[in-house]
Amino acid sequence: MKRIVLVIMVSVLSLSTEAQMELTLEDCRALALESNTASKIDKENELASMYMRKSMFARFFPQFSANGMYSYQSDHIRILPNTLSGNWGSIGTSGMSFNSPIWQAATQYMPDVTNAISNIGSSLYTPIYNRFDLNINHVFAGQVGVVQPIFLGGKIRETYKLARSMESIAKMQSAKDQAELIVSVDEAYWRVVSVAEKERLATQFVNLLVKLESDVTTAVEEGVATKADILSVRVKRNEAEASLAQATDGLELSQMALCQLIGLPLRTDIVLDQAGLDSVLLADGTINVEEVLANRKEIQMLAEAEKMAHTGVKLAASSLQPNIVATANYVVTNPNVHDSFSNSFSGMWEAGVVVNIPIAHASDILMVKAAKHKANTVALQMQEAREKIELQATQSAQKVMEANKKLIRANTALTNAEENLHYAEESYAEGVVTVSTLMMAQTAWQKAYSDKIDAAIDLRMAEITLKKNTGNL
Repeated sequence: MKRIVLVIMVSVLSLSTEAQMELTLEDCRALALESNTASKIDKENELASMYMRKSMFARFFPQFSANGMYSYQSDHIRILPNTLSGNWGSIGTSGMSFNSPIWQAATQYMPDVTNAISNIGSSLYTPIYNRFDLNINHVFAGQVGVVQPIFLGGKIRETYKLARSMESIAKMQSAKDQAELIVSVDEAYWRVVSVAEKERLATQFVNLLVKLESDVTTAVEEGVATKADILSVRVKRNEAEASLAQATDGLELSQMALCQLIGLPLRTDIVLDQAGLDSVLLADGTINVEEVLANRKEIQMLAEAEKMAHTGVKLAASSLQPNIVATANYVVTNPNVHDSFSNSFSGMWEAGVVVNIPIAHASDILMVKAAKHKANTVALQMQEAREKIELQATQSAQKVMEANKKLIRANTALTNAEENLHYAEESYAEGVVTVSTLMMAQTAWQKAYSDKIDAAIDLRMAEITLKKNTGNL
């Protein structure tokens, strides 16, 4: 619901960049996650890996297919010769050859008889010849089949495991990128807060110098102060105004950078919530290493990569295993192969089992060895990453402790500077101290305030870095 409200606010601001928008740190994070292109790409990768896993899972089940074919042949297929030649068997001739002397004599002296016998043979041959004339000008064929893997050496199972690990890695990569985006947003957010605070401080300092210049001018007119005093105040005021202008420009650029990061128009006038800026963290600097390693996405991704490497070994070894597949098909043809190739449709079922047994595959054996060495590489990477992450988390915890101490010291220094400034202002009003002494107190207060802002921002950044390095974002 909150994201919907933020999207509506962004739409309104896109129509009017003059409107002022109040944002908290959580608002900026949500806007960035909603509009960031890299986050959208990660989401698409997650969906792609999810459907890939489902696709691999579907391979456990039967695969159905249907095929159809039509072909035109320009001529028939004739099994018997077109004309009688050679021996004619024993149709009324007692097996005599047409070219034998007896047949030739009979042809010479009894032409009518021999012609009758020949006509009888021809009349018997013609229907036989026509019967063996196969009319296949138009050929139709259709097939519906199913293939069910029974055992493929573990290929399908291991491929599914790979797809499942890839889906997990895609989700972890998305979470890792989101954590990095949050860190970038926090850095930009606190940078804007820091520059805005320094602009406010510069404004206060300029106002102090303006008032002091007025007081000194009055004192010069009364003869209490010298012209050198008023000149020194004006020089200091010019320096303060230059710092104020620099802070104003820096604030505008910082706001534009933050707006670009969270998907708002660059010229959007934003006001940021500074809640928690001055708070000190209650941390003792100790971390639970095992918990850190369990939370870090890099370790989780390497763990999945290690699983994938071992799966790759099994997948390579599956090429050396037998493959067993069951098939079933229903085939329809025209001409009818079951009725002398007549022009009609006929069909039949067939079912079987196909077994393939690899015998000598040197390349596959070498691939198994290569996969084992790849798995060893991933294991070594895991060991190295664990050591680096432990060191990184420990250093981050120490930086938080140092930033805590720095902020405490800065708050103490600011309190002392405020008291010193208050005493200097009272003393100057009573004529006890000079203008230069008062300006030194003002400058010390301004520096102490600026140091306090830097210390508070450093602590906030150390905090977000600790959360990132311990996997708690």
